[in-house]
Amino acid sequence: MTTFYADSDIPAMLADFGVAVVLDGITAKGVVDYVDGVTLKENGIGGVINKAITVMLQTSNFPSLSANNAVGESITVDGVSYTVRLREQTTDGAITHLLCTN
Repeated sequence: MTTFYADSDIPAMLADFGVAVVLDGITAKGVVDYVDGVTLKENGIGGVINKAITVMLQTSNFPSLSANNAVGESITVDGVSYTVRLREQTTDGAITHLLCTN
């Protein structure tokens, strides 16, 4: 049986290690992660590696995440401004991951 986080469970997850995120004038907690990403490959060999900035948010905190895809919008994460490049929602849509660039 597949289970998902209830919308009421997510704030407790973000409270301990979340940072301030501002999107569309709304401030809420989110989890930011900086991971290496390969943006250019040839014959299976990574040629260009850069930092991918992902932000995990509770979808219901930001109405624009449900109304549109947020791509191209400005977002401030822990005081740093970024631009949203890609939006991905989890299976039930309660959590959204944003791929951002600065």
